[in-house]
Amino acid sequence: MKSLLYSVGITLTVLGLTASNAANIALQLDGKTYIEVPDSESLNPKKALTIEAWMKMESNGGECLAKDWGGQRDYIFPELIDGTKIRFVLWPQTKILDAPGLVLKKWQHHAGVWDGKEMRIYVDGKKIGASPYNAKELNDSKASLYIGVGDSAQWACTGLIDEIRIWEVARTEKEINDFMMNTLMGDEPDLNAHYTFDKKNADDNTANKNNGKKAAGTPKYVDVTKELNLKPLSVDAKNKLTSTWAQIKQTW
Repeated sequence: MKSLLYSVGITLTVLGLTASNAANIALQLDGKTYIEVPDSESLNPKKALTIEAWMKMESNGGECLAKDWGGQRDYIFPELIDGTKIRFVLWPQTKILDAPGLVLKKWQHHAGVWDGKEMRIYVDGKKIGASPYNAKELNDSKASLYIGVGDSAQWACTGLIDEIRIWEVARTEKEINDFMMNTLMGDEPDLNAHYTFDKKNADDNTANKNNGKKAAGTPKYVDVTKELNLKPLSVDAKNKLTSTWAQIKQTW
């Protein structure tokens, strides 16, 4: 095993395919382009939910990640309000949490968490808002997940979005902070959907294969490595070979 890992390392070095050389690609939203991910059971966590994304927004309003279309509604996060606030919406019974902290034209990490009793919003790992919300389980409609829009085409977002994660657990503040500067592998427990855009598409990196396709416009994928240089997730030595091959695939 050691010799195999050594050989892989030498090969990576020779080919220039080390993880540090991999570009960080983001999806650019122009207000007219958005991605649709067909509904699936894994996109509808019932007992707990965490949604995370890196964002650099240009628009004052819009639903940037939403299962909310044509009257079928499950969740929205984040929604931009007046260029200064972030909104988290859950159903049933339309529970809304607004919090200040949105800064336009700046990279920010946004996280919305629901643990069955409370909704929370984090920006750059810091809790900025919370509200009670008791529900037996979240709504489960047949609505698609949309990246870059929600409800209808008029709710489109403009800016950049990267490293989207949808979990079926409530991530803790420590977990959010510990992992927000990393690109995940996609096989983390309770991670139901994961979009890095590093292959210049909206494929899901988890085994659930919640792959997205353009619903409108022409998706543009841009290199943001110089302004948002996320690092591959470090792993234990026993898993290093798996990690290495995953990094090779990302680079290719």
